[in-house]
Amino acid sequence: MADYVPHRTLKQATSATTGSSDVYYLTFDDDTRPTGWAVDRLIGDGVAWVTSRVTPLHPSSEGTARVVATLYAAAAVERGWLHDDQSLQRATDMERRMDALLAGLVVSNDDANGGGGSGGELPPLFSFPAAPWYGDLML
Repeated sequence: MADYVPHRTLKQATSATTGSSDVYYLTFDDDTRPTGWAVDRLIGDGVAWVTSRVTPLHPSSEGTARVVATLYAAAAVERGWLHDDQSLQRATDMERRMDALLAGLVVSNDDANGGGGSGGELPPLFSFPAAPWYGDLML
């Protein structure tokens, strides 16, 4: 998830005076804002949200679902822990991208599951006994 908000994982080198010595760790831990624990919960929320919208999740859709859940968490980090004046705009941009990807994911997942616009769910199948031979006779 840190790949989408790398500025959140920047560790500034205390021994250097130039920004070129700074390091992006691309992971969240106890020294980042938010902490790794909070980010893990947001990722879990993103996974729950995506899997509730795309069910059953076809194995071929897992990669895209992962990206959507990651964007959900990254947008939540930007919106919940403001970093600079652009944090809310970045969150809004990520949410727009996430919504577009989710719409495409729903359609492609439905196609992969063999559905015809039913959201991956199969219509009910009813079983009735054969009609009797005399059922069509007009008496």
